[in-house]
Amino acid sequence: MANDQTVLVTGATGFIGRAAVGKLTDAGFQVIGTYRGDTPPAPRDAVTWVRADLSDTADVDALMTRHKPDHLLALAWYMGPGNQQSPENFRWLSRSVDLLTAFAEAGGQRVTFCGSCMEYDWSEPVALNEHTTPLCPDTPYGAAKAALFTAFGAQCDTLDLSGSWARPFFIYGPGENPRRLAADVIISLLEGREALCTHGQQARDFLHVDDVADAMVRLLQSDLTGPVNIGSGAAIPLATLVNEIGRQTGASDLIRLGAREARPGDPPLVEADITRLRDELGWTPTFDLETGVADTINWWRHELKKDKAI
Repeated sequence: MANDQTVLVTGATGFIGRAAVGKLTDAGFQVIGTYRGDTPPAPRDAVTWVRADLSDTADVDALMTRHKPDHLLALAWYMGPGNQQSPENFRWLSRSVDLLTAFAEAGGQRVTFCGSCMEYDWSEPVALNEHTTPLCPDTPYGAAKAALFTAFGAQCDTLDLSGSWARPFFIYGPGENPRRLAADVIISLLEGREALCTHGQQARDFLHVDDVADAMVRLLQSDLTGPVNIGSGAAIPLATLVNEIGRQTGASDLIRLGAREARPGDPPLVEADITRLRDELGWTPTFDLETGVADTINWWRHELKKDKAI
């Protein structure tokens, strides 16, 4: 299914990026995927891998001039140690503005940028809405994303770009950072170790990473503009996720809910209002909790076997 369109994916080797590249090639796009480091990712049909330093304006300009993408899926951001609190988040404000400018100057037309549910005010236990919930982030990561969002619409208008702003909520699935909740619990249980958790009553809105990527690709292909929440619309207690992992691994006896203190002020509910996603984009997820957890466990089983074989 060819559509003769080229999409630049920044952060194409990241958690969402890896899943999004496959969705984009399935949709017929020619993909230009950026990566860091000296070794390019494995070759893929319809994907051109480009080593790019997005902090270097000349590098970005050369990338755009050479490839002239029609579409841009902007996923790259600082995800290193302590990323939620790092001042590096604010450096990505100017980098992202420069990226959008270079994209427009090279003839780009449509962009979807990856924001975050952490832009929102989480103080009220209500579903978070793109138009009525205040932006009141409490981390440098959320603040930097919210600051860029504030400029994003006006910049797109000025540059004559069609722009949408995706706000994913809580993501799990293959390739997740092993220090994050689902991956940490899965690895612990598969290795026969206790999974030490908080009380687990905090409710969060989870989506499998393949569904997040699919929603973002659908959003990029649409003509919707402005912010769009990417979530399930049905938050579940963390304990529900943890116990499902325990059930499917057959290691529920190793789960220790309440073994860790919850963070002070941890909000009881973070849930997406998915009216725009469901009604305007017409998108629904493929995975439910059971199938999403099963897919993730299977991936980690394979990864752990590979590690043992080395």
